[in-house]
Amino acid sequence: MLRRILLYLTTNFQLSIKAFYFYIPTSIFAIPLIFWGVFPASFTELVLLGLVTTLMTFGVYWSLLQLFKGIKYRNHFSAGIFILLITGIARGIFMFISFDYLGYQNPSPLLGRVFNSVWNVYIWLGLGSIFIESKRRFTRSYRAALTQILILKLRDSSISQTGYAYISDQILQMQMRLKGIVEENASTVNALGTEQILADSLRREVELELKPLSQRLWVKSAYDPPSVRFISVLKTSITQLNFRFHLAATIYAGSYVLNTIFLLKPGISIAYGILVYFQFYLVNRLREVLIANFEGRRNFINLLFLLLVGLIVGLGTTLIFELLGLIYFYSAAILIAPTLPVLIVAASFIELAFSDRKTLMEILSKESRVQNEDFLAKVNRGNAASFLHNSLQSELTALALQLDSVAKNPEADQSKYVMERVESFITRSRSEDFENFLESPEIRLRRILESWEGIATISLNLDEKIYNDGARASLTVQLIQESISNAIRSGRANEISISGEFFGDSFKITVSDNGKAVTTNRKRGIGSEWIDSIATADWALEETDKGRTLKVEI
Repeated sequence: MLRRILLYLTTNFQLSIKAFYFYIPTSIFAIPLIFWGVFPASFTELVLLGLVTTLMTFGVYWSLLQLFKGIKYRNHFSAGIFILLITGIARGIFMFISFDYLGYQNPSPLLGRVFNSVWNVYIWLGLGSIFIESKRRFTRSYRAALTQILILKLRDSSISQTGYAYISDQILQMQMRLKGIVEENASTVNALGTEQILADSLRREVELELKPLSQRLWVKSAYDPPSVRFISVLKTSITQLNFRFHLAATIYAGSYVLNTIFLLKPGISIAYGILVYFQFYLVNRLREVLIANFEGRRNFINLLFLLLVGLIVGLGTTLIFELLGLIYFYSAAILIAPTLPVLIVAASFIELAFSDRKTLMEILSKESRVQNEDFLAKVNRGNAASFLHNSLQSELTALALQLDSVAKNPEADQSKYVMERVESFITRSRSEDFENFLESPEIRLRRILESWEGIATISLNLDEKIYNDGARASLTVQLIQESISNAIRSGRANEISISGEFFGDSFKITVSDNGKAVTTNRKRGIGSEWIDSIATADWALEETDKGRTLKVEI
C-alpha cells in the first residue's frame, strides 16, 4: 500500500498555490511557538514577524512556480523537490537576517536556521501538496464508487422494478411515437426511396426528441451528484481514522528533533524526539484498546483522541523535561498541540484516498443518504438520461446508418436484415429495455456489436473477469456503447479497436478508432459528464494521425 502511494505521488506530485494555503498557519506561528521565551519579544511581535516571513516565503514560492511554468520538464516530482528546497533556503536566510536586524541573538548558526526552514517547508508545504493531490484522487474514486453502489441499490429498490413514474411515461410516449414513424414508413418499404425516408425520420427523432429529453432528464437529475465536500472528507477521515502510525509518529517526532537540534544539545533533541514517539505510541495504543472494547463509540473515541493527543504528547514531554531540569516551555507545548491532530487527519485522509475499491464501497454503503428512496429516484432520472443518450440514441443512429447503406446500395438480403432489425426495434418493450439497462452486460454488449455490423469493423479484447463485477461490468458496456456511437456518428470512423484490462484496482478501457478529429464544444455534453462520474482517474481523448484514442479507468 505504502509503495503504491509513493509511486502515485512521485508520478502525480505537483505544487500549487492552493497547497500554500495549508502551509500558512504553520508558517506564521512556527516563529512565535519556537522562539517565544527565547527572544526578548512579545508573542504579538513574533506573530507579526511570522506573517512577514510568510509573505516573503510566498513571494519566492510563487516566483518559482511561475518560472517553472515556462520550462518544459517531465518529472514534476523532481521539480517540486527543487522548488521546495530553494523556498526553504530563502526562508531560512530571511529569518536569520531578520533576527539580527531586530537585535535578537540567533540561537543557531545560519546553516542550522536554513536546515530547520528547509525541513519545515518540506514537511508542511509538501504535505499540503500531497493532501490536495490525494483529495483529487479521492474525488475521482469516491464519485466512481458512489455511482457503482447506486446502481446496486437501484436494482434492489422498488424504484428499479417499477420505474420512476415520470421516466416511465416519457419512455412510453417516445416508444409509441417511434413505433408510429417506423410503421408508417415500413408500409411502403419496397417503394423507391422509403429506406432513406425512414432513416431521415429516425435521425430527426434523435435530434428533436431524444437529445432534448435526455438533456432535460440529466438536468433534473442534478441530485447533489457524486461530489466531495471538504467537511464530508474530514468527517469520513475522522470516522475511519486509519493511518500508518509508525510513519506519522516518525515524521512528528523527527520534526521535533530537527526543529530543536540547533537550539538544544543534539542528545537532548534526540531524547525529546524519542519521548514524543513513545507518548504518541501509548496514547494511540489506548485508543485502539478503547475501540476494540467499545466499537459502537468509535466516532466519539476518535474525536476525543484527536482533541487530546497533541496536548498530552506535548505537555507530557515538557513535564518530563522539567522534572529532569532541562529547558521547557509550557506555552509553546500548548500552542504546538494542534499540529499532531492535523497530521493524523491528513494521514488518515491520504490512506482513505488510496483505499481499494471494495473498502470504499463498503464505507459508502453505510451512508444514510444512499439508502434514501427520494435520492435514489433522482439518481434514476440520471440513469434514464444515460439510457436515452447512450443506448437508445446509439441504436437509432446505427439503424439510420444501415438504412442509408441499403438506400444507396439496394441488396435484398441486406434490406431484409435491416428491416428485421427495425421490426425488432419497434416490437421490443422500451420499458423493459430501461429496466434491463444495467443488467446482462454480456448480452447487451453482443447486441451492441451486432447493431453496427456493416457500418464499422469492431475488434473487442476485454478481460472476461470484468463480467463478474456487477456494476462495473454494466458501466464498461455503457462506456463501450457511447464510444462506438460517438466514433461513428461524430468521427465517421469505420474501424474501432476496444481493449480492457485490470490495472491495479481499476479496470482500464482503451477505445481507438480511425475517425477524424471533432471540433470540441466548450459546453460539456452528457457523455463527458457521465464519464466524469464513473472514472477513477483523469480520462483522456487523444487525437493522433491515425484517429482518436479514448482512455478511461473505472
